[in-house]
Amino acid sequence: MPPLAAILLAPALLSLVQSKTINSFAGPYIVFSHRYNPCQSQGVFVVHARISHFNPKRPYDLQTATGNITLKEDFKDGYWAAGTMAIRSNNQWKENAFVFNIPRKGCSVIRENIPDLYRLFAEVTGGPVADRTAPCVLPKGTYFVPEPRAVNVTLANIPILPYGRYWYRGTLSRTRNSPSALACVEFDCEVIPKP
Repeated sequence: MPPLAAILLAPALLSLVQSKTINSFAGPYIVFSHRYNPCQSQGVFVVHARISHFNPKRPYDLQTATGNITLKEDFKDGYWAAGTMAIRSNNQWKENAFVFNIPRKGCSVIRENIPDLYRLFAEVTGGPVADRTAPCVLPKGTYFVPEPRAVNVTLANIPILPYGRYWYRGTLSRTRNSPSALACVEFDCEVIPKP
């Protein structure tokens, strides 16, 4: 084939390709977890969980969780919630890609932003599940989730996130300047485009 014919034929052949574009930066997403760890804290609120593997061939199947929850005092709104997300780039973690500080909304921030996770906590502890007008309180005690329960951890109030792998670290404290956290969790998670 002469070079001129190949050049003229290339655009025509490319128009016949039927495929979707790859979302490479940000957009609607699915979050899944690779690993979960409780981290150093006073142990007032502790969640030990085992999370199932994510199947990329079935992205809408939710991951399941089992484990136990220990609350040494009632979990209410009087706590300062803070979180940081480091993003994986160039084979290292880039700290503070996202920083969240939520004053005096410890329980409500979970109920409003991760409603399915709150539903699981409320069902296990006997807290209010459906009534958003009721005060957000999870009673103290030790609770078990013996059988795997499906949980959707997509953030309800954040419709778009940059795609990538993140290391999330969340803490609960009495005040912003408390010397040590009452609770601490770490997630190695990934944000992928919705198919």
